[in-house]
Amino acid sequence: MRYIYGSFSGKQIKEAARAMHNDIHKLLLYKDPQVEQMIFEDDKAFFHFFKKVMYRFSGTVTLFNNNGYMVSLMSVLQGAYNEVLSSNYDFNVFRTAILDAHSYIKIMFEGGDPIAEFERCKKSNKHENKLCENNRTDS
Repeated sequence: MRYIYGSFSGKQIKEAARAMHNDIHKLLLYKDPQVEQMIFEDDKAFFHFFKKVMYRFSGTVTLFNNNGYMVSLMSVLQGAYNEVLSSNYDFNVFRTAILDAHSYIKIMFEGGDPIAEFERCKKSNKHENKLCENNRTDS
């Protein structure tokens, strides 16, 4: 995959995508009321990790020439962060944002098809899903 300084091998991209998935999945596991496993020591550690993930991912926007899906990934992660801070926090809204983030990573780095993703969303009638809304504008 080409980026501003050259290119990454397929293996490097696959490993980076897996690491990105793992990072955002930790966020979901920590906030899931059904998961008893200790993911972070406390909310302070959770927010510190979340901010580090956002910072690291933000560099990817520039590396890959402002890929539109990278901007969408960062937006949906910021939305998830905002949701966690909200006085009206809703786990399902947070969960949807995190799952959307997984989808954006798949589209960008694992060969996902954004039109197929929209068609999947359309069939499942999940138009409140941000990935579905963003892909609708691509068709």
